[in-house]
Amino acid sequence: MGYTRPVREIIKRRRSWRSYDARKIEDEKRKAIENFMTTLDKPFRGNRARFEFVDVGPPGKGRMKGTYGMIKGAGTFIVGAISKGPGDMEDFGYLFEQVILMATDLDLATCWMGLTFARGPLAEKIGLAPGETIPAVSPLGYPSDRRSLVDTIARASVRATRRKPWEYLFFNNDWFTPLRMDAAGQYQEPLEMVRLGPSATNKQPWRIVVQDNMFHFFLQRAAGYSKLTGGGVDLQRIDMGIAMCHFELTARELGLSGVWIEKKPDIPTVSKEREYVVTWHAS
Repeated sequence: MGYTRPVREIIKRRRSWRSYDARKIEDEKRKAIENFMTTLDKPFRGNRARFEFVDVGPPGKGRMKGTYGMIKGAGTFIVGAISKGPGDMEDFGYLFEQVILMATDLDLATCWMGLTFARGPLAEKIGLAPGETIPAVSPLGYPSDRRSLVDTIARASVRATRRKPWEYLFFNNDWFTPLRMDAAGQYQEPLEMVRLGPSATNKQPWRIVVQDNMFHFFLQRAAGYSKLTGGGVDLQRIDMGIAMCHFELTARELGLSGVWIEKKPDIPTVSKEREYVVTWHAS
């Protein structure tokens, strides 16, 4: 089972919700998500992730320990785990975002959580294997008609609805020439869907340099983020996986063919906080 709406519409519909009401998730929707999880293709780096439902109480009254009051009322969480290895965080973000979009397509609410939850209690619940880590989780359910005070404050603190402009994210041939929207051609929409993607505290760390038929993805590091989580979890590399997901799903939907490759462009990175990640080779 795939998405029932165009992926561009789903991406635009997705919002982060921290307040949930008492409506029960229908069995058929829960089953649809479970079935969807089994159909996910192997990502570029080949890492497999697994996702489990964890029920923490009745809808509207659920409470998961260790979320520090950030989530109110969610009775169910989706917990993701992946074995540690090269490209693990990017692959996890790529896969989990597809699950998040599936839930959105089913009119269910979610919220990427990479910081404000305790990993220890969940490790036991899902039987975390040696070598595995839990990079992120998400509540799952129906959104409350009114956001809680904590939810409202959290969204305001990260300016959740704001996205950086094109000229700040996308570049033409080098780091000194912003890519104009009209110069992006058929790839204007895949790039726009990257721009609209969720990211940890809305830092939007993706940067893309376009050279002919190559789209070079770079990670623009935010100071101090590497110290926020342990156990090999890297939130900003997860964000890059989300960007790859949005870009590829949109390109495929538009009939644009291409493959992920490693081909670092021969241009100065300018910033020491900028890391090459991957390249989309359009064909």
